[in-house]
Amino acid sequence: MEDRGDAAARLPWTPGPWMVGALLLGAYWTLKGYHSLDGDQAHRLPLLLHQLDPRVFAADPFVRSFDAFNPHRGSLGLVAAASRLVGLSTALTILFVLTFAASVRGVARLARAAWPEAGRRAGLAAVALFLIAKAGNIGTNHLFESMLLDRLMGLALAWLAAAAVVEDPRRGWTFSAAAIGLATVVHPSLGLQIGLIFAGAWLAWALFGSGTAVSWRPAIAAAAATGLAVVPGLVLNLAPFASLREGLSPEKFWLLTVELQSPQHMLPHLWRTPQWLAAGAYLVLAVPALLGLTGRRREAIPENEPTAAAPRLRLVLMLGVVLFWLACSWVAVEVFRHVGATVFQPFRMATFARGLALVCAVGRVVALWDRGGWVARLRAAMIPLGLAGDWLLVVVVCVEAATTAAERLGPAFARVVFVAALAFGCLYLSRHDTERGDRPLLALVAASVIVAGVARGTPPIAWAWTPRRWRWAMAAAWGTPVAALIAGAIPGDRTIEANPVVRALVARCRFAAVPIDDVEALAYWCRENTPTDARFIGPPGPKGFRLWSRRSLAFNRAGSPYHAEGIDDWYRRFADHVDFHGTAAEFVRAYLEGRHRLEARYDAMTDADRAGLAGRQGADHVLALRPTVGKDDPNGPLELLHAEGKYAVYRVRSASAVVAHRH
Repeated sequence: MEDRGDAAARLPWTPGPWMVGALLLGAYWTLKGYHSLDGDQAHRLPLLLHQLDPRVFAADPFVRSFDAFNPHRGSLGLVAAASRLVGLSTALTILFVLTFAASVRGVARLARAAWPEAGRRAGLAAVALFLIAKAGNIGTNHLFESMLLDRLMGLALAWLAAAAVVEDPRRGWTFSAAAIGLATVVHPSLGLQIGLIFAGAWLAWALFGSGTAVSWRPAIAAAAATGLAVVPGLVLNLAPFASLREGLSPEKFWLLTVELQSPQHMLPHLWRTPQWLAAGAYLVLAVPALLGLTGRRREAIPENEPTAAAPRLRLVLMLGVVLFWLACSWVAVEVFRHVGATVFQPFRMATFARGLALVCAVGRVVALWDRGGWVARLRAAMIPLGLAGDWLLVVVVCVEAATTAAERLGPAFARVVFVAALAFGCLYLSRHDTERGDRPLLALVAASVIVAGVARGTPPIAWAWTPRRWRWAMAAAWGTPVAALIAGAIPGDRTIEANPVVRALVARCRFAAVPIDDVEALAYWCRENTPTDARFIGPPGPKGFRLWSRRSLAFNRAGSPYHAEGIDDWYRRFADHVDFHGTAAEFVRAYLEGRHRLEARYDAMTDADRAGLAGRQGADHVLALRPTVGKDDPNGPLELLHAEGKYAVYRVRSASAVVAHRH
């Protein structure tokens, strides 16, 4: 009788799902970093800190404007609850890990439901494409980013909801409705849009009931449940439901909210041509898979593949609903210039569309890899590489489309077309792509040629995971994040803390609240050395000073309210900070024509100008460029307190402030 221990020893070792997730997280942090306490967090977290302690930012006009209207109550409440238990930085990291895990699980389940014949490989391929994707971000929101954001938390719940209903609508509709309801609590605008998309998808599935296995009665019930699920989140975040435009004319509200505050998120005509082409490339990538052109012979398809037809059709119809939503949104924004529709930021759903398109394209990527051969596997590897840049993706998709079309005339002709299209694409990138996408593409081709040459005439290597290999992989994936965690824990008074390697690790993965640039270091000094009720003016651009100083800041461009009164006050402070005298329309035009040139007017101010600005803004401290050697006037209107790098902080001398204010 065969010994059971020997039989078990010969079974292939397979890592569990959570082990794979841990490896992916470590690899993501190593390759992409973890950029907490920066970007959008720099102007969202002050709202949280004021919520935790009302004395913080008590005189900050931006933070206090959210007393009237705050659509971030749900997400801030979640982060606040976690922060009270473990501290802010740890809470952000834990919630990021949960968001990452939910996103990865949702996308992987969605891909496995659509491509069951590929098994776990479909899920892994989809996750890889999802985390790599950078190209085609119309609406300027990426599929995933290396910091905790409320929209990423909402999208993570949306991926889980989509996976549940695409995989099994009869069992998944209750979970889907609950997940969308929670997404609305975290991000009301995104959650409501996702809810509308899902309601439309349910109706589309019922319309094509013979192929989707969804009938009208459960579809209507699920759509109604989804609609009801979003109500608590809307009430929590948006109450009281007053008009956001009250106090401004429609024309001025459009100017300040749409064209000045967030034009890159709202106005499609501002998006660059490569972004549009790359967004279209996602759909082109998905088309061959949707048509069944995966390059596999019919006799090679497993018997269970027909079971994938219904989930795949449900996935395609959901993508179709999103595309219809985006088309209607374009008409509402660009043709009718509807203020409410524009401020709703409906093009957030372009991010959801790109994710669904990538899942549709997974079948093509896996099929090309399974086909074997140098050309097929190079084509499969080019697709994830292309997702790193706009023009790069456009070229890769054009090469893939041309090669796919040429396959109808024979494999030899297809190889010739592939080589010719690839050569032309690299030439085009070298002349037109500012991101130099030709270099990684040529590097991939060279590497594939070398690997193919070395492997020629040798039997294929049978790869399998073993516990030892897995330990080495985990060590490689987690080496940088663990080192960054240790570097962030080094006390600031230690000499090693200033070591370039230590500082680079801290900047790579920001697990701890350690300053990494001049503005953050100066702001941290202000937190320790200025009164808690100090109020500052500073350059319009840098985002981090308010967060790192824990001091009230009269104005920052990145921190803008949503309701009319707050927006108007924000605009007036902006114009005052850059010494602009003109109409709102003229200001917006100057901003769109050259934002950096406009903001540089603050740096060009004299000390007397800044002292006068501080007086008008109710401030007693100034953040500005540090004085040049020999030009610091001890009797001037500003008293130099401290400098870091190119920036310095000043105290407004009381007599000077009074004189400046009178003038």
